[in-house]
Amino acid sequence: MGMNGGLQSCLRCGNMFIYSGMGKCICENCKKEDEAEFQSVKNYIYEHPSATIMEVSKETDVRVVRIKSYLKDGRLIISDDSPIFINCEVCGESIKYGRLCRNCADTMSTEMRNALKVEEYQVGEKPNMSIRTRFLDR
Repeated sequence: MGMNGGLQSCLRCGNMFIYSGMGKCICENCKKEDEAEFQSVKNYIYEHPSATIMEVSKETDVRVVRIKSYLKDGRLIISDDSPIFINCEVCGESIKYGRLCRNCADTMSTEMRNALKVEEYQVGEKPNMSIRTRFLDR
């Protein structure tokens, strides 16, 4: 049947549900849970901008891999002075959100970006490393 809708297995819990064909293939229960986790991560980072990804995970009970997925999807964008960053999927450069750094996205052909399904909001920017260095030296 493919991913165009119909009966699908939830990627998160494995339960069967009627998938509309839009967004991630997860059931309504998991979507609600995901939204609650996302809000708690977002609020925690807003209140504790200098928290590390491990601290955010520990304090919110949300797994690091899920926090990183919020960043990759461009749903969560962190401030310049945050010690949290992820890496460009092509060159490994530190970025604040998304899947690719601006440099790799700019040099990659449109066909290649389409094949990898990289949306514009998944092109992240580098953290301001001078602030990061100050943070680490403290």
